[in-house]
Amino acid sequence: MEIVIVDDEPVSLAVLKQLVGKLPDCKARAFAHASAALAWCDSNDPDVVIVDYMMPGLNGIEFTRRLRAVEGRSDTPLLMVTANAEVKVRDSALESGINDFLSKPFDSTDLQARVSNMLALRFSQQKRANRISSRDTVARGVTGETVQRDHNQLLDYDLTLARLGGDAALLGDIARIFMRTVPQLLISIRDALDQNDLERVYIESHSLKGAVGSVEAPAVLKAVLDLETHARNDEANAAAAAFADADTVIQRLSTELAALVS
Repeated sequence: MEIVIVDDEPVSLAVLKQLVGKLPDCKARAFAHASAALAWCDSNDPDVVIVDYMMPGLNGIEFTRRLRAVEGRSDTPLLMVTANAEVKVRDSALESGINDFLSKPFDSTDLQARVSNMLALRFSQQKRANRISSRDTVARGVTGETVQRDHNQLLDYDLTLARLGGDAALLGDIARIFMRTVPQLLISIRDALDQNDLERVYIESHSLKGAVGSVEAPAVLKAVLDLETHARNDEANAAAAAFADADTVIQRLSTELAALVS
């Protein structure tokens, strides 16, 4: 998998390249100039793009708009690295096509987890055309054992596996990343709600949405979308209630994912 990194700051670029390069089967291609990265992406197909927000000449948002305009790059997963926490900046980035954010200074584990989630999304995109529906087959977990069906289950195992091209091992990897990253996001959102910091709630709930979206769990995704919407609209009481609902179903989903890899 090829990951493009765009950052005009040499130290940040070097750190990002080194950390991304440690991920399995990943090659990091670094660019100090956004225009050079765009030129490369015009004739090559990156699997994930990491772009800084503040850059001279062409900032991360304009870079994203231009990249999205390139044929075949409309769904390339993009991660924006930024020290700017302003909601208007995040909103503009989302409108331009950014999928997720990483705040500076960033934690190496957080970076690698978010990139791994995006790689899982990319893998799903690449396999989608050739996926084989497994809805009428006997579903098996990542250990190879038959998965017991429960009509109250939040995770649609069959559809998730189909999205991943039938790769149960990849689903196991996604489950482990989910269980490693989501608890911290929930803690951060809870703290932000206690401090009435709805801007932070919105930012973190957007990241939570990306994590939940890595599997097929419609009820959980809806709960997180409700939380994100109320936070964006500055509705504190509604956001708190939505978080309680989201926390409940996410805990259930985490239990179901843990059962797959146990």
